[in-house]
Amino acid sequence: MPQEKAAKAPVLFVGHGSPMNAIGDNPSRKAWRMMGEELGKPKIIIAVSAHWLTRGLRVRRSESNPQVNDMYGFPRELYAVKYSPAGSVSMADRILEAEKGAIDVDNTWGIDHGVWSVLSNMYPSADVPVVMMSVNSLASPREQYAVGERLAALREEGAMIIASGNVVHNLQMVNWRMRGGYEWADRFDENMKRLVAERRIDEIISFDQITDSDLAIPTTEHFFPLLTAIGATTTDDKLTVWNEYRELGSMSMTSYLWQ
Repeated sequence: MPQEKAAKAPVLFVGHGSPMNAIGDNPSRKAWRMMGEELGKPKIIIAVSAHWLTRGLRVRRSESNPQVNDMYGFPRELYAVKYSPAGSVSMADRILEAEKGAIDVDNTWGIDHGVWSVLSNMYPSADVPVVMMSVNSLASPREQYAVGERLAALREEGAMIIASGNVVHNLQMVNWRMRGGYEWADRFDENMKRLVAERRIDEIISFDQITDSDLAIPTTEHFFPLLTAIGATTTDDKLTVWNEYRELGSMSMTSYLWQ
């Protein structure tokens, strides 16, 4: 009897925002917990993090994931969060094959707060292996999108792809007393949400032509994971938009699920 084909794993782009979203009572943490319960536990996760920015594309090839606390000056309760899921050499090898020589092994990094803040709430038991991938600072937007296109086939092998960043991310304009977003942040986020829903890929890749992009994306490392996530999806995927809000004035928590 032929073996039944595994269901295609989902793709997520998650707005992670402030590291403080990992703890306490906040909308993002609640949504992350609900999303983990809704999706169930995947076989493995490929995590693309805005906080692992490298010159060239990198993947961690190891059976372990040391936790990286790459944030400073926060309350000690945040540093008390411990999250170190297993890695996977075999899946790292599949990623190396899929990316066709355009990627190198780099075990100097681990699971940073852009990933563990989310996963410690989605899968708090840390019982899902995670393979970390970087954001390539030398890539063009279209090249970063193509990274996701080459990862897409691994969804058929049960690999959930989680790309962590922020559609709007301007640290210079963060206002810790502001609950929502500036008008320009709201406007850019809404425009991007429409483009993603309509799969207007060329316009998304040419994000610097969109009104307010100079404020919303002063640097690209938090936006590029969205390009990788979209690249890993197809027109057959159903899109769900969640966590639709801005925080601290200049950060968008808006997140996307394709399944």
